[in-house]
Amino acid sequence: MARGIAGSEEEFRRNKAESLAAEDRRRQRGRDLGEQVQVVLSKLGADYHLVSVTWNGDRLTWILEIEAPGGPRNVVLSWELVEDVLDSRAPSELQRLRNMVLFGLGLRDLIFEKQK
Repeated sequence: MARGIAGSEEEFRRNKAESLAAEDRRRQRGRDLGEQVQVVLSKLGADYHLVSVTWNGDRLTWILEIEAPGGPRNVVLSWELVEDVLDSRAPSELQRLRNMVLFGLGLRDLIFEKQK
């Protein structure tokens, strides 16, 4: 019986450590995503800035809260898009992120403008 309890405690500790490590990775991904979004917003001017990046585990989405001239806006990004962008850093993936942010801000016309 003592071995069963000891095994359970060890398993609990291992699960807890894995959970904390996963949370640390998610926080780092959120910071990294925020840095990429800041690059997009910086090209829109000083009226746009990132307020927060939040992970929604129930819906598997990232939520960006962005301060814009018309007031705060929320932009929702799928985890697949974010993973593709952060893992590859390919220009095409960074462009997809830019387009989704612009779309979420209601700036669809800028999607088709040539990037500076």
